[in-house]
Amino acid sequence: MVVFLDTSFILAVRNKDDTNHARADVLMKLLLEGKHGRIVVLDHVFDETVTLALVRTRNKGIIADIGEFILSSPRIKLLFIGKDLFNVSWQNFLQYFDQGLSFTDSALLTIEKAMRGKAIVATFDRTLANLVRSLS
Repeated sequence: MVVFLDTSFILAVRNKDDTNHARADVLMKLLLEGKHGRIVVLDHVFDETVTLALVRTRNKGIIADIGEFILSSPRIKLLFIGKDLFNVSWQNFLQYFDQGLSFTDSALLTIEKAMRGKAIVATFDRTLANLVRSLS
């Protein structure tokens, strides 16, 4: 099993003021223990997460903390989606655009569906959670 982390989940883990922090913290500890399989962050999720942290906080320390949390963990793999997955994600984005799904969420949806039951997405985004097998 593979667990893909979404932006909403990562921000909740790293921000003690987030309304989902307590739940995210418990789940992240289980994930880091290997309870649900390998942990993966898509390159688009990394981009979206640090950019959103920048917009919300303008705090380099917080942004660096989030980036290093992902990049330095031996248990978290950064995955670059590649052209084929990108193209399918684009089509999914156009299909689900009216529901408020971001391109990054479309990439998560695409890869979760491609893995046919062998992946789940850790997210607190209700729109995304309704479209994928989710852990939240």
